Amino acid sequence: MSTLMDNANTTSAEVDAAVIEELHEAFESGELVLFVGGGISAAAGLPTWRQLVDLLVERVREQVGDDVVTAEVAALARSQRYSEALGAAEHALGAAEFNAFVEDALDDEGLEPPRIALAIAALRGKLRAVLTTNLNHLLERAFGHEWETMWRVTDDVAWRRRFILKLHGTLKEPGSWVFARERFLASIAAPDVRRSLTAVLSNCPVLFIGFGRADGNFDEMLSDIHALSGSSPPPRFVIVPSASLTPYRRTMLGDMGFLLLPYETPDGSHDRALEILERMSEPRARAATTSRPSRSILPPPIPDLELPPSSSPLGFPAYELPPDSAGYDDTVTMPGALGAPRRDRASEPPASPIEVFFSYSESNRELRDKLETHLAILKRKGVIRGWHDGEIGAGEERDRALAEHLETAKVILLLISADFLASDFCYDVEMQKAIERHERGEARVIPVILDACDWEGAPFGRLASLPRGGRPVTSWVNQSEAFTDIAKGIRKQVEQLTQNPP
Repeated sequence: MSTLMDNANTTSAEVDAAVIEELHEAFESGELVLFVGGGISAAAGLPTWRQLVDLLVERVREQVGDDVVTAEVAALARSQRYSEALGAAEHALGAAEFNAFVEDALDDEGLEPPRIALAIAALRGKLRAVLTTNLNHLLERAFGHEWETMWRVTDDVAWRRRFILKLHGTLKEPGSWVFARERFLASIAAPDVRRSLTAVLSNCPVLFIGFGRADGNFDEMLSDIHALSGSSPPPRFVIVPSASLTPYRRTMLGDMGFLLLPYETPDGSHDRALEILERMSEPRARAATTSRPSRSILPPPIPDLELPPSSSPLGFPAYELPPDSAGYDDTVTMPGALGAPRRDRASEPPASPIEVFFSYSESNRELRDKLETHLAILKRKGVIRGWHDGEIGAGEERDRALAEHLETAKVILLLISADFLASDFCYDVEMQKAIERHERGEARVIPVILDACDWEGAPFGRLASLPRGGRPVTSWVNQSEAFTDIAKGIRKQVEQLTQNPP
């Protein structure tokens, strides 16, 4: 296999190998999220954003006939300010004409999903989700419409698995289109939605593919994702043509924590991107590397609502990829078609119950009791054993008992309220100890939001919370639904623990 990073403008081969090893670990974790850019559309023969804007410039010239208006759209296009150019074209043509033109230009009906789409679909056994900026339906078709497709960020994306989220909208619904960055930010402005998206980006490793220098707003998008990812996100990888990385851009992305995997395109092909994906996902023993310190891929995975275990086969068919005959511009990356078997889910309870520690304020005892009741089925099955200060027997030293169980519990529930945050013991003793064990990988800490309070800036604020989206229990009309939601999330965490104990 040829060396990927072999010139002075790229990282060393050793660092490259270490990044690919880390990407391999992220893929094997089953939590990797793919972020797919416009390269998939170009690979199918559809126009890139740059080409679409060029077509719109001609359309404006034909339909409007105003040199000043046409020059404005053209100037924005030349500056690679594509979202602004699209907005100017829509203003010039009117919404109806603009929508009809874009829908016709990006329509993928009659086109076969390209190799890149089939390759992504072949990875689905170990992917958590796919995010994309593409409006067309190439990805959904490559997935055989087996994964749910969403074109709006909702407050429950942190809980979902096996979905395709189209951040710019979907082609047949012009009202869903999000071209301008400001409109995208407005679409995630609701606190629950923003919190849920942040939970995904701060807990899941992300791989960006299909982006290049023709994606004029890619750096802005990466900046937005950086802001949503919290202070200590899991790895974020970018497979990108080397030609699209200027020295400043490389430094900027590196400073934001993105791990770059640039590749050369000496003959205009993207075969070396295939090599990266193949190296990332091929089964092998972990190679020893000294160029990068090892680190944990994830804090405990965010709870999911994956389909329950079934007796039906969970494998996916391999795809036979047709020869690649389409022309590609420098925005396209071409990952190989790699089959990946789905991980088996735990179906048997652990040999001994997993201890779940309740950290709470005394004022929230009633809510704690209700939560414990909703966990009864897990206790009856011998999956968990709940523990809190109410378990302390007569004659036991309270502080010692609390310290011992806080040290040995595998799951620690922080029952968050204003009283919890105001309690010196809850916040400074129990919570701090829980976070220390969480960061060492010894336990999983799950914030459970009981009542509305300003908790996002706390040390546990970067962790995925329950109920979904961090919506406080007391704000639910039916609190039993909230506690059921929490119980399901805890069950999923415990199932993951039985598979991958700390």
